[in-house]
Amino acid sequence: LFTLILILLSTGCTTGNKKATDYSAFRESKPRSILVLPPRNQSPDVNASNSLLSVVTMPLAESGYYVFPVAVTSETFKQNGATNPDDISAIPLKKLHDTFGADAVMYITISDYGTSYQVVSSDTRVTATARLVDARTGKELWSGGATASSNEGQDTNSGGLIGMLVS
Repeated sequence: LFTLILILLSTGCTTGNKKATDYSAFRESKPRSILVLPPRNQSPDVNASNSLLSVVTMPLAESGYYVFPVAVTSETFKQNGATNPDDISAIPLKKLHDTFGADAVMYITISDYGTSYQVVSSDTRVTATARLVDARTGKELWSGGATASSNEGQDTNSGGLIGMLVS
């Protein structure tokens, strides 16, 4: 599952037609530090939020942004009585900016996380949407969504039932 999450974050797999993303607000804001909030979890898996949060900060940090350490931010929220990702996401931007000094805040929502089992196969899937908001102005800098699946690139009609059992 960890590998699947990394694939989701690094490749941004999506289906359907994708329109060009407008990065003008992002370029104008020039965020240097990003506060990643604990993802809101709408999937039945109770571990989804912590699992995704543990891997989502690395690609941002490797891209040159200062990402506030997950342990420090989690402890700060806990000390101030906010432990639920839904409650944390409802904290006003000004309060987040005053507390952490972040240039931007990333909100993530997980809609699908985990493995579903069919008769002779299984599919591990992670679906998340995210948006990056300027902590000073409240302006949305970027938004997007992605789905990663363990069945990506597999031909399900190769050899029928025997082919599926062999693979």
